[in-house]
Amino acid sequence: MLSAPSGPRWANILALAALLLTSPSSVHAQNRAEAARLPPLNISVFVSSRDDQCFDPGDVAAITKLATQEQARFNAQGGVAGRDIHLSFLDDQRNPAKTTENLRRSLADPTTVAMIGLSNSALAKSAFETLSKELRDTDIPFLSGISVNSIFQPFPNVFTMQASQDDERLPVMTEFLRSIEASRVAYVGLQDGVISNIVSDGLKQRLGASTLVANLRIGTQKSPSLDAAELTAIVTEIADKRPDVIVVGIGNSRLPQLMKELVKVGTTPALFITGRIDAIPAAITRTYPNALYQLAWNQLPEAYNDRLRRLIAKGTPESWIFEGSKIAAAPGWVSGECRVRSQSVIPDPLQSANLRAIEIGTQYADMIALIAAGARSTEPGADIPQIRQKIAQHLATAYSAGRGAFKGSFNNWSFHPQSRAAVRTPLVVMLPQGLGRTQLAPTQFLRIKDGSLRRIDTLYIDVDLIRTYRVDDNEKTFFAEFYLSMRNNPAASIERMDFANAYLDPRTNGRQLTVETLHAGGKSDAYPDGMRVYKVSGRFLFDPALASYPFDTQRFSIDLQPRRGDTPFIVQAPPADLRDQQVATDGWLPKLQYVGYDEDFVPVVDAYTHEPSIAPFYKASFVWLMKRQATDYNFRVVVPLGFILIVAYLAIFIPRVHFEAIVTIQVTALLSAVALYLSLPKLDADAATLSDSIFVFAYLTVSTMIMLSIARVNRFVGERRGLRAALGIVHIVLIPMMVALMAYYVRSFALSDL
Repeated sequence: MLSAPSGPRWANILALAALLLTSPSSVHAQNRAEAARLPPLNISVFVSSRDDQCFDPGDVAAITKLATQEQARFNAQGGVAGRDIHLSFLDDQRNPAKTTENLRRSLADPTTVAMIGLSNSALAKSAFETLSKELRDTDIPFLSGISVNSIFQPFPNVFTMQASQDDERLPVMTEFLRSIEASRVAYVGLQDGVISNIVSDGLKQRLGASTLVANLRIGTQKSPSLDAAELTAIVTEIADKRPDVIVVGIGNSRLPQLMKELVKVGTTPALFITGRIDAIPAAITRTYPNALYQLAWNQLPEAYNDRLRRLIAKGTPESWIFEGSKIAAAPGWVSGECRVRSQSVIPDPLQSANLRAIEIGTQYADMIALIAAGARSTEPGADIPQIRQKIAQHLATAYSAGRGAFKGSFNNWSFHPQSRAAVRTPLVVMLPQGLGRTQLAPTQFLRIKDGSLRRIDTLYIDVDLIRTYRVDDNEKTFFAEFYLSMRNNPAASIERMDFANAYLDPRTNGRQLTVETLHAGGKSDAYPDGMRVYKVSGRFLFDPALASYPFDTQRFSIDLQPRRGDTPFIVQAPPADLRDQQVATDGWLPKLQYVGYDEDFVPVVDAYTHEPSIAPFYKASFVWLMKRQATDYNFRVVVPLGFILIVAYLAIFIPRVHFEAIVTIQVTALLSAVALYLSLPKLDADAATLSDSIFVFAYLTVSTMIMLSIARVNRFVGERRGLRAALGIVHIVLIPMMVALMAYYVRSFALSDL
């Protein structure tokens, strides 16, 4: 008969069992089990597919994939108050009635804790007007994409991830017009455009009636072209008013007509368009004899969003292709305007249209993350109204402009306290007459802590990497020498710059950098006039991703940011095809060079008043992707391992009467593989590398051969002919096939360009 447990030993055992039962992993498992029993909470995702284009722009596909990935990550961390979230994707197909119905369904669903999406201002205006009472009463937090404040201003639970006309677009536009001393401005907009009246009224209010000399309307949203008689009348009035700049908001499809007519009559002031310059045919922009301007948030000239570029680099290129599938219902296939694309063209995730889809998808993923951040502080067992309230409160307070920001996969997100619009200060992009390429305008603006705009300079900079050497994967450093050149202007000085990833020497607490001035600007017989040229050498940090070592591609960068917060700037790099691609490297093959940009911030909390604040700044990264040369690894590791596996495999053909010799050879092969691994330089990686996988596979293969050799001489196996034959097939046929598959797998890494 067993006695009851007693004494210190049993007490320790029970305490250990209790500790194991309450460990984080067991608690997490219990929470996940509890979450699985409770009904999920719903987040409605509003999307708008289209069937009027020849090929799918990929927006909806990117939104679905990236938002779902963020949902899975969020649920894996416990969800909301111990409950999973479910995403309901609601497609209105750009139909106002469907938009209203989708919004009505979401508001009526008692499990809805948040809503995201809806970027079309006209669709949003119609739906909000129809369901205004329901939208107020339910108080569901809504992260929208509406860019007109007046549409959602009456609803305190609605935020927007877009930069609004009132808070961002108009202030930057008018400040820039003042900076170029435009004293006479005209506006041309659509007759029925929702935004046209807002822009014209804003220009009149901010610039004054004396500066806004013409406020004109032409065309409608439904008409793809402009009426000839109306166009002639508009151009005649523009010629009569003689503006310095025309602000144009008639859409990219109608803009070429206006530009042609302006050139025809000889009235060609600078144009500030509300669309994209690159959407205008090049033949039109080349013949227009003045500068074009636009506002831009994404896809800056000659640069990538560095966060997106790093995100894309984590997967295969194929996994990031969203744009391009044929829309069979598009009218262009019937009229003959659509053309089948060549199958020989290799899809590129960084093409403009596809990159735009990725940008939209990551913004939706950031919306899910923002909802998750607000919901994480909800108390366990909270009901749905409490969860909704907590999310809305968190968005309004934790990420208030100038006080805090959420660092997402795409951008830093914060909101204006009054308008609840996202703080996304645009940059001014220009196409100078005759240059043929867009670039950042010399003057830009940055929003500071009091909410006002501060003028900052664009520094036109190039970094020409001469050589890299002494790459240390364990120290995560590399040495580099490069030339840095910049256009000379009063604000241009290397003293204003901080090489953000320069190695900080712990002995001296200083950067290991040497800067030599080759040309300080002005006239020179050797260097271009008006250029500052420096030679820089030093030690820099990088973040190695070693999962595919030794056939890996690493990112080496020179990161530039303002040295002081009160002297900010932004960098414009030259076109990629004009940059010097020649780099001397030690053990690396240069594959790709690009420039990335990022907006970062310094979070500050006053320990006395507990008042949080952020200081924003721009950062530029001149990046080189380089593939490691694996010749040394091949001869030191791959070839010896190949011979080890061959010798171990050939041993199975020795007659079984010499079993001891067979096993001796195979065990020796296993020990040789282990010794070879231990003789390699230690690599301080956080996860298993491809090299580790190669050795583990070798151990597994040789160990399998040893087990098979033992099994084949076993008396129990020997009495069963079928089993003995099966083991022989595995030994002789399957083992080489496994090695061949592994070799093919490793070869795919060795031959990949990136």
